[in-house]
Amino acid sequence: MAREDDIKRIKQAALMFLLLVLGMLWAPVAVYLDVVVFKHGMPEHGVTEISQELSLFIASVLMYVMAFKRSEQRGFLFLVAGLLLSMFLRELDYLFDRIQHGFWKYPVTAIVLLSFSLAAIFRSSVVTAMADATRSFPFAYILAGLAIVLFFSRIFGTGSLWGAILDTGAGTQAPALVKNSVQEGLELLGYVLILYGTVMFARLHWQTDKQFTD
Repeated sequence: MAREDDIKRIKQAALMFLLLVLGMLWAPVAVYLDVVVFKHGMPEHGVTEISQELSLFIASVLMYVMAFKRSEQRGFLFLVAGLLLSMFLRELDYLFDRIQHGFWKYPVTAIVLLSFSLAAIFRSSVVTAMADATRSFPFAYILAGLAIVLFFSRIFGTGSLWGAILDTGAGTQAPALVKNSVQEGLELLGYVLILYGTVMFARLHWQTDKQFTD
């Protein structure tokens, strides 16, 4: 008979999966609102951009709160929080450009220097906490998100890639080709994440088995 703790854990996992699905579904909804409903394209002040900025801001605040509360991870958490805050400020470049073009580099540089300084001050809580994070199930999602934002989205959104796709599907086939390219590309991203999670899950079990046999 299944234990009550097991049932509770499964329910919690199902709830977290549902929240993840809802969060991911917000991305196409936000794009639809910007392009179809509000018909203003993809402006800096649109639903999509504001959603990105809010996500980064909330994540960075949570990291800073944890950094102040968890002394054993403080140095590492200051580094992660600084990275997220730097990304948030970079997303606000259109506001900083009102001061001077490229002005966002100055506050971002200040945050980076401050983060490394704090990490140096609390250096005893950097390496161990970082190692613990690599074994953390939630942190894998953070790494996956960073990989998508910093690398996948940049490469998948390059003009040369879409120029080649549109040239290949010139004429009436272009809309269908764009749709298929986006859908298949995102499906591949999902499969890569599934493979990554499977490998990490298997590795965790292999390490556990090895500890019992040693």
